Amino acid sequence: MKYQILVIEDDPIFTFLLEKGIKASDIKGNITTFTNGLPAITYLKKEYIKENNYVIFLDLNMPVMNGWKFMEHFETLANSSNCIVFILSSSGNKLDIENLIESPLVADFILKPINETIFKRITKTIVSKFGE
Repeated sequence: MKYQILVIEDDPIFTFLLEKGIKASDIKGNITTFTNGLPAITYLKKEYIKENNYVIFLDLNMPVMNGWKFMEHFETLANSSNCIVFILSSSGNKLDIENLIESPLVADFILKPINETIFKRITKTIVSKFGE
């Protein structure tokens, strides 16, 4: 199954590595990248289609519009039946994890850096939600 994959991350090196990991993990779909939440939410307001499945990798700490603000907007637009969000952060703040994991859109909170084991977990989560 193909997905619309959005990477919302301000670190170009991490974005590059994340894209390589996505492709190596056989997560199929077009990858669109954004350096903060504002262009991402603008894009989704125009392009979001209920019939598509969306896999979103969202950094929390970004300039202009951070991951928290993005989620506030995205939760009013999206549906948990066709969207899955993986929160990316270099901070393991327990309060952040607890607050975000409550959202029906959020599948997992992933601490950077990301590795092959985490990509396997991500792939398994996506397949269990959307099928192969």
